[in-house]
Amino acid sequence: MMLRVDVTRFPGDIEQLWRIERQRYRETLRRTPPAEHSESRLLDLGSSRAWVPFFRILLGYSHLSLNTKYPDAFFVEPQLPIEGVDTSSITMPVFDVETDTYPFPDATFDVVLCLELLEHLAIDPMHMMAEINRVLKPGGVLVLSTPNLVRYRNLTNAFLGEHSAGWAPYNGIDHNRHNREYTPGEIERLFEAAGIDPLEITTFGTKSRGWKYDSMTRAIALLTNLVPGGCPHRWRHDTILASGVRSGVVTNRRPEWLYYDSGELTLSAKGNPNGSEAEGGRKPKEAKGLRATIPDWAAVSDPS
Repeated sequence: MMLRVDVTRFPGDIEQLWRIERQRYRETLRRTPPAEHSESRLLDLGSSRAWVPFFRILLGYSHLSLNTKYPDAFFVEPQLPIEGVDTSSITMPVFDVETDTYPFPDATFDVVLCLELLEHLAIDPMHMMAEINRVLKPGGVLVLSTPNLVRYRNLTNAFLGEHSAGWAPYNGIDHNRHNREYTPGEIERLFEAAGIDPLEITTFGTKSRGWKYDSMTRAIALLTNLVPGGCPHRWRHDTILASGVRSGVVTNRRPEWLYYDSGELTLSAKGNPNGSEAEGGRKPKEAKGLRATIPDWAAVSDPS
């Protein structure tokens, strides 16, 4: 499917991308609702043209908006030659997802995708979530993926004295690093603050780093699963994948667990009564009962 895309100037080997990331593509597409009619619209934030054949051919979306902040990076281009695909209704809006007002009217899109983008934001992630709420139609679906901070591999890295989070080095390119990774419980709370009713929050994928490292990771996994009330096993894989439905307005524009405002300095000086709690003052909780409301197109089994 990817090979239908004209890869001229594409910054990477698209076949290698598929070999490495095919599980992410598969799990994401299984949770993305197909177009209901010819006017259905999909917005992909921080997009790559590698997704276009799947959106257009597999899911049936004629009207696509592929956002980028870096038009010169060639992940997305205004003209996207794709074999067997009419690309006349594909647009490439250039804007910053966490500072700009998105150039769309309210309630424009049936589906918004935010894939491997949230972890790069450094200023105001709730701005993005609020704008997603605004441009989604009532009942529209958000599908979001992001690295999992509490994945087993991070525990192994910390045990070995390595940096636990992924892709943290500075490289001179704005936002091209992970500024903050999230836990599944935080993603649930992020959705709720943004007026998005979670349908499913799960994790998938465990990339190998050799038998010695993998054996240590399995041992750590066994030990952590013995802790009563700890993070469940299904929330310990490499990537968080969440879907939700726009159910109302934004309920909390600046959640205390996510933002550190100047007014909190006084509270910190006196001693934050919630400071001992995990995840910013609230005990992490599992998204119990979410699967009961998952529609047919999203009713997939949790990856093992």
